[in-house]
Amino acid sequence: MTNIPFSIPRRQSKIGILLLTLINFGKFLKAAWPLYVLFFIRDKNPGSLVFYIAGTITVFVVMSLVAYLQYRNFSYFINEKSGELVISSGIINRKKVSIEKNKIQEVNINQPLIHRLLNIYKLEVDSPGSDKKEVTVNAISLENARELKEYLMDHQTATLLSTEPAPGAVFNKKVTERITISMASLIKYGLTANYLKSFLGLVGIAIYVGQNALEFIREQSIEEYIVNNGADHVKTALLHQVPVLGIFMLVAVFFILGIIVNLVVNLVIYFGMRITKGEERLSLEYGLLSTKNALISRSKVQMVTEIQNFLQKKVNVLQLRISQISGDENNKDSYNTIPGCSSREKEDILNFVWTRIPHFSNSLKPDFRKLIGGNLSFVVIPITLLFLTGRLDESYIGLVAIYAVVAEVLLIMAFRNSRLYYNEDFISVQSGIWDIQKKTIETEKIQAIKLKQYFWQNKSDLGSATFFTAGGKVTFRSAGYSKLRKLVNHSLYKVESSEKSWM
Repeated sequence: MTNIPFSIPRRQSKIGILLLTLINFGKFLKAAWPLYVLFFIRDKNPGSLVFYIAGTITVFVVMSLVAYLQYRNFSYFINEKSGELVISSGIINRKKVSIEKNKIQEVNINQPLIHRLLNIYKLEVDSPGSDKKEVTVNAISLENARELKEYLMDHQTATLLSTEPAPGAVFNKKVTERITISMASLIKYGLTANYLKSFLGLVGIAIYVGQNALEFIREQSIEEYIVNNGADHVKTALLHQVPVLGIFMLVAVFFILGIIVNLVVNLVIYFGMRITKGEERLSLEYGLLSTKNALISRSKVQMVTEIQNFLQKKVNVLQLRISQISGDENNKDSYNTIPGCSSREKEDILNFVWTRIPHFSNSLKPDFRKLIGGNLSFVVIPITLLFLTGRLDESYIGLVAIYAVVAEVLLIMAFRNSRLYYNEDFISVQSGIWDIQKKTIETEKIQAIKLKQYFWQNKSDLGSATFFTAGGKVTFRSAGYSKLRKLVNHSLYKVESSEKSWM
């Protein structure tokens, strides 16, 4: 008998038929909802109601039949000879996908809300070079999911244990430590992160509500009514100030609402985050309504991003983003987020991922000409265009002055926070205005480098450098070209002379 698990083709859990039916019917409703909206608004004919109900029931039955065929034609197994994971699927056009075991980047076990109600799990298999999941098993028991995941990922442990450790590395043969992000840390993070993004997302609603409210006031002629009925000048002046006060109050309310929404969203998504350290991998598990599980392999980490602002620094929380091999660094599925880390937890995670904490003794700063260029682009040229087009009259002088001061402050903050740090093994680029972002990569995992200098930068010896990895890139601009070239040459030497695999 063979010792390889899953050597016999298996189907998904039978309850998956109901899950697939709901998924298919949900796709139908997503495409057909405008027809239902038009019916409820315009069509009052009882006969049409019967038609819509009968049609909806018919579609649901058809979707149930399609789901059953999807269930019957979907199977997965492990090829005994090659050890590949083989997935067969399709109703009319049959498809077979085979993934080599050593090409699998990560295997995630998730339990969205509907899966939790049905007591089943979703298993996703990801391989390099794609921003989408290669294979998804929508309905699988937790026991089978864990067994399949363990088999598919055990090759990474053998590969990593055969790799020579870096100087100063500290390995533990068997590590079963667990890091838990506390509720207090998540609350502190939720109150101090992304509130501006949430606020801007609600500004559109605020503007819409405000415009409609002002239109309603004008239509009711409230102002004219008060004046004609002998209201005193104080009340009239206050009435004229209502739009201005309303705007400030609306901004304050929506800013607070943005903070609350952001806090609730973070608590729901990252509730109960637990980070378990295995021999060579980190396992992340989190989620209140939808339980998610992610795996971070030490050898496949390409870039680590630290994000922290002034308030978060004071309360000792930050966000870590760990990027593995991916097709698109801007895709949220290409990196794993760990919010609410303390400084100690961050160092613990970095020490596990890289086997040491990067310490930088060398740094590069952007040239002051970068600040001059920013002033030309965002202050001088816009104000000059307003003046030349004749739109800069006395009533806007105050607003223009406020814009110029705010823009100058932001430019100076961005310039002061821009740094490139490097040592023998790591390169780190820091940037940002309020949220300071620090991207760190291992020199040995660099795949390509672009060194660029515009012709007008020759005399001032300025240029930019971009370092590409399989998990993203880091760029540093307007720095000394000669120093950047030395760093690039050293990095290329490290890449060429290293025997360490980038994955």
